[in-house]
Amino acid sequence: DQEKRIQKIDRLARSLLIQGLPNDIYYLIDNNKTAKDLRDALARHMLGSEYGEQDRKAAALYEYETFKATEGELFLDTYIRYLQLINDLKKYGYS
Repeated sequence: DQEKRIQKIDRLARSLLIQGLPNDIYYLIDNNKTAKDLRDALARHMLGSEYGEQDRKAAALYEYETFKATEGELFLDTYIRYLQLINDLKKYGYS
């Protein structure tokens, strides 16, 4: 009974992971049987891949373009966040 519950949860988790993947990535990691194996393969693929790098660059650029202080945030904290963002942009080749 417990084993059936675990299998059902695993199938649901695997299904949810697959739904958000583009077809080209899905076909690269489709042979994984459990949700954990699928997630691990996806993480390995994305961390070193062109897609993952592009996503990180796009996220950093978007954060820069929409950067603003949050209400109640100290000026020093805002400045530190800004410097971290600038460092990320430099790391991704923006100048």
